[in-house]
Amino acid sequence: MQQRSHDTRKLLLTSAYELLERSPTARISTTALAEHAHVSIGTVYRYFPDVDAVLDELRMTAVHAITTSLSTAIGRAMDQQPEDAMATVVESLTAAFEKHAAVLRVSYTSEEIEFGLAWAEVEGPLRPLGRIIPARLRPDLDDAALDDLVFIVMGATASLCSRIALLRPRRSDRTRMIAVTARMLLAAIESA
Repeated sequence: MQQRSHDTRKLLLTSAYELLERSPTARISTTALAEHAHVSIGTVYRYFPDVDAVLDELRMTAVHAITTSLSTAIGRAMDQQPEDAMATVVESLTAAFEKHAAVLRVSYTSEEIEFGLAWAEVEGPLRPLGRIIPARLRPDLDDAALDDLVFIVMGATASLCSRIALLRPRRSDRTRMIAVTARMLLAAIESA
């Protein structure tokens, strides 16, 4: 019984995600979700009180996946040269935002995405890991100055990666944008 309940909940979440991917600007309804999942509307309400609860769960899942992806990238970057390390972080975070774009677009306003305000949930738990590259490049900074630098660089990284992932013009070169972003962030760390 528990497995069936788990499977139904997962089906509803997967169906909601598919609806978001199909029509990223449209608001999904419980009726559309029930139809897409091939379940009754009562089944939807048995697992979620409303569509916002479904979207909240999808958002939390996306935040967890983005956090995990960024944490893994920072771990890989620790043994790389500075420019490669920064490119690894930028590429991984951009790819994570792209992978969860459908959820992020309905969870945050374009202003929150544009200015990096939506990523506090991701940034907070990763701040200790975010110190690794700046601390390696700037051993001359005391803890307070390093914390300030990390705060600024993490915000800039989130904002720039989200812009590349979610707001990039069609004809833009993603690879070049990631390389430019990595160099900009590295220059900011080295010159601070």
